[in-house]
Amino acid sequence: MRKLFLTILVLGTSIMIYGQNQFHLSQYMVHHPLINPASVGAFENLNGALFYRSQWVGFDGAPQVAGFNINSPIGNGNSNIGLTLSNDRIGVNNMTDISGNYAYTIKTSLKSKLSFGLSGTLRMNQSNYSEVETNGIVDPSFQANSPTIIMPNFKFGAYYNTRKFYVGLAIPNLLHNDIVNNGGFKGETSFDVSQMHFFLHSGYKFELNERFNLNVSTLIKQVSGAPIQSDLNMIVEFQRKYGVGFSYRTGGEIAALAQFSINQMFRLGYSYDYTLNNLGNYSSGSHEIMFIFNVQGTKAEPVIEAPRF
Repeated sequence: MRKLFLTILVLGTSIMIYGQNQFHLSQYMVHHPLINPASVGAFENLNGALFYRSQWVGFDGAPQVAGFNINSPIGNGNSNIGLTLSNDRIGVNNMTDISGNYAYTIKTSLKSKLSFGLSGTLRMNQSNYSEVETNGIVDPSFQANSPTIIMPNFKFGAYYNTRKFYVGLAIPNLLHNDIVNNGGFKGETSFDVSQMHFFLHSGYKFELNERFNLNVSTLIKQVSGAPIQSDLNMIVEFQRKYGVGFSYRTGGEIAALAQFSINQMFRLGYSYDYTLNNLGNYSSGSHEIMFIFNVQGTKAEPVIEAPRF
């Protein structure tokens, strides 16, 4: 049953792959550059993250995504640059993204910043159709792999933050990428406002006392032709070192979140997702691990600390 379900899923996604599709992470709130290029402007030192996610454990060929992000201030401190590499696999489909980010930051007060960011992305798509299990009938469509198709795109973001609060808006696909098969696979890129995705994310840190903080955040996604999806995340943090909490997604998923600060430079995060709909009957959930680093260097502690909630 699991193979049958996944085969149907793979065939559906193989026929038409949209370049604006974004990889899914549950711990985006602890490293905002993964969803908003403008948020790199909130940092005053070298920072980044490594991540790996295995989704729908129990299905052969289920989605897996791994990646790396690194950012650094340049020049007089108003500009930041970054690089993100990610590889997203589902079934026979393999997508690799390389993104270069730039953010410009304006200090709106002694305790707040406003940043604008732009990212250029190259996506490489390749599908191994010869790995698809068929019913034994020889189908030329599944006798060879597709070529690697490279398509460009751009991302835009705006981000406002203080030490306790942030709000950001991101458009992760200013262009529309499509793969078509007209006697041969090829990529097409166009500008289509109706195909854009819009991300709105925000969060607030409630300092309950000297030991405990309550971090609350949300992410709202709007995509044409699909219902609006929103997340609600709550994490209780103890002495800024340990954190536990949960996330609820309106698509029918819940996640348990755990965080641990190894020291001032390194932080480790883990999430376990469980699907509440029928898919949960065939999968043992999803696992995600993230390693975050923040190199302080010789600079004093930032006046406006970059949010990680």
